[in-house]
Amino acid sequence: METRRISDKISYIPATENPLSADIGIIRDGEQTWLFDVGNGTAAIDGLSGSFQVVLSHFHGDHTGNLKKLDIQNLYVSGETRRHIGGGILVKEDLFLGAMHLFPIPSSHCKGCLGLEIDEAYAFVGDALYCKGKNGDYFYSTQLLRDEIAVLKKLKAPCLLVSHHPGLVRSREEVIAKLEKLYAQRDMGSDIIPVGCK
Repeated sequence: METRRISDKISYIPATENPLSADIGIIRDGEQTWLFDVGNGTAAIDGLSGSFQVVLSHFHGDHTGNLKKLDIQNLYVSGETRRHIGGGILVKEDLFLGAMHLFPIPSSHCKGCLGLEIDEAYAFVGDALYCKGKNGDYFYSTQLLRDEIAVLKKLKAPCLLVSHHPGLVRSREEVIAKLEKLYAQRDMGSDIIPVGCK
């Protein structure tokens, strides 16, 4: 297990392609250790021990595959994720637990995405920024993209931690500017915004 450090409090286990596994965020908060997503495949979690507070970004297997292999004290999920995995503490609106801010984030990629903002400095957003792919076509929902931009603007963290993005860290301002540019290209008669690639 390779762990990369972001700050004194935050590190992560990088995503892999084979098996497909999302980045796993590790947050040390006093006596507690939080995980943002649990990845997929035993190699991704080798060396992780103890009991964890876990936030799942969404229900896709590369983010949830290791659920049964870890000692999870509390599991925070969206309604959509809870339907897929069969349990967890439901997060339907902003939830503040000390330095942790859990929040729903609208996404074209997948229904029921959650984010995790830490100390108003960094915010894990999983795959929420990505478009939807279907039958070789890639697109954003116009309404969901508008709503996602609004949520990102309300965050205080200047840095977003985006799963499957090289180095994980992206500037929130740059992400918002890119998404606003994309939203500006919408066709008023369509509820989707086509994009060339993922």
